Amino acid sequence: MPSPILNRISKLDKILILGFAREGRSTYNFLHTRFPRLKIETADQKDGPDYLKHLQDYKLIIKTPGISPHKTEIEKAREEGVIFTSHTQIFFEVCPCQKIIGVTGTKGKSTTVSLIHHVLETHKIRSVLVGNIGRPALDFLPEIDKETWVVMELSSYQLMDLTVSPHIAVLQNIYRDHLDYHKSFAEYVEAKRNIARFQSRDDYFIYNNDFPLPAQTAELTPARKLPFSLLDYDRQISTQLLGNHNKYNILPAIKIAGILNLPKDTLYRSIASFKPLETRLDLVGTKKGIRFYADTLATIPEATIAAIEALAPDIETLIAGGHERKQDYSLLAGKILDSHIKTLIVFPATGPRIQKEIEKLETRPKISCFYPKSMSEAVKLADKHTSVGKICLLSPAAPSFTLFKDYRDEYEQYKQAIDSL
Repeated sequence: MPSPILNRISKLDKILILGFAREGRSTYNFLHTRFPRLKIETADQKDGPDYLKHLQDYKLIIKTPGISPHKTEIEKAREEGVIFTSHTQIFFEVCPCQKIIGVTGTKGKSTTVSLIHHVLETHKIRSVLVGNIGRPALDFLPEIDKETWVVMELSSYQLMDLTVSPHIAVLQNIYRDHLDYHKSFAEYVEAKRNIARFQSRDDYFIYNNDFPLPAQTAELTPARKLPFSLLDYDRQISTQLLGNHNKYNILPAIKIAGILNLPKDTLYRSIASFKPLETRLDLVGTKKGIRFYADTLATIPEATIAAIEALAPDIETLIAGGHERKQDYSLLAGKILDSHIKTLIVFPATGPRIQKEIEKLETRPKISCFYPKSMSEAVKLADKHTSVGKICLLSPAAPSFTLFKDYRDEYEQYKQAIDSL
């Protein structure tokens, strides 16, 4: 099927790639190969504060997902007829296979796609893992033919302007998040729903039926519907993944195995051999009898609650806090008070808010709270205040951007600080 976007580009003298990090460079390389005479210009935040100044000079712009579509300059350019598209849209249009498995949801995406890919690989089914967790999607085109399965993690940023849906769409639950990017929670939900909105009757929609938003999304698609629930979970499954939240991450792989008629015994062996991803409830190390776990991709309070539940009752110290996204920490405060946590170590900017929510529930909480200025100081505090045989859990309940570059930088600094004890 011809690509509408590439057809448009073929008729232009120049285009703009807005955002020139890893994905932007991949888009540039792909288009330069396809259209060697096309003038491909770039604009990035690194270029300075005026990088959005000349958007109206282009008829088509390929925008990176990380740049908000609600910036004044972008909205004005749209009003003046500038077409905005994305790396992801181009990939969907030019991918030679129709076997794309797309996964979204507020949490669990990376583990879900990695496990699906692992199941396919262990059953000798040719597949590639692309998107946020792998290399940029367009980089994989030389490796993809009609028989290749593409497993793709899709964020709300990537889905927001997408006008095509994957053959197999997987939707985990949707929580309040990214409200510093989206105008409202409703807009965030609608972006997520694009994963199923454009499916056909020949497609599949696999969704978490234990929560209302995924179940309501099922009404938008004509695809064959395959709901999953914890009630479906087979206790015979052996897994290295901890907690009920990871059962939700396992269930889509089981549904896809059913579509592909994979044997149950080999499927279960595949699940058992899958190892947790780094930064996702990962046992980083044991020092002086203290087990140090990292869960730095827990960027919402619900994820930290799930981590506490998975490791209870051995958690004595929690390291949390990070970038402000106006999350509600009342339920997390309740979970902390109901647990065996004795020490709370918090980072800016949300750390003080977590402590205040605890104080609202208990005016004289039996939890010591510390405010370190670095990860090294945080780990030293954890070492001092955590008993032998107990757990220190790093689970921010917020993005990591205040003191760290991102969740992986926070993980690496945590690991280094533990090694230095």
